[in-house]
Amino acid sequence: MITPIPIYLQPFAENVQFIDGVESQFQLQSSAGNKQFEIWYHGDLLMIEGEEMMPFITGSTARIVAKDPLTAEEILLFDATLHGYNALFCEAYTEAHHDNRPLEKYILPVTEVVLSFFYNIDYDEEIDDYEVDEQENVRLINGETANWETIKRNGYDAFAFYFKKEDGTLLAFAEEELA
Repeated sequence: MITPIPIYLQPFAENVQFIDGVESQFQLQSSAGNKQFEIWYHGDLLMIEGEEMMPFITGSTARIVAKDPLTAEEILLFDATLHGYNALFCEAYTEAHHDNRPLEKYILPVTEVVLSFFYNIDYDEEIDDYEVDEQENVRLINGETANWETIKRNGYDAFAFYFKKEDGTLLAFAEEELA
């Protein structure tokens, strides 16, 4: 079985792990092999009180980008209008939703980033619930089509993005349930 990770992030995934049959987790790495990133976002910051206060990036049109400070390469981690179950099957977004979403630098210093994607939907079990044609393409809510295998990897139903602290522990800066 191929460990499901979003296809658009596959070139940037290192140390991929599949945990408990539903979570894919990996460390982000730029095309140049760098592992330190700035985080840029469009969306809201939601304060969650806990052991450590860290505002979560959230919002119905949130967009999160990791930027390699050495090469200026930008890696799109999540765009709520394009990625995950909601964007594929629940929410139809217009050009106005896609456009005019300037990014702001998140409060983190340059850091290592670990990404987790959750796959609680058994697409193969529920294939009859989707419009799949003879070529195994699926009609999306926006009218476009995508290959069934792409749906299974890009149609994750939750995610959590972490920065790695100096002691190796992970602290979330974005987390969203999508289905």
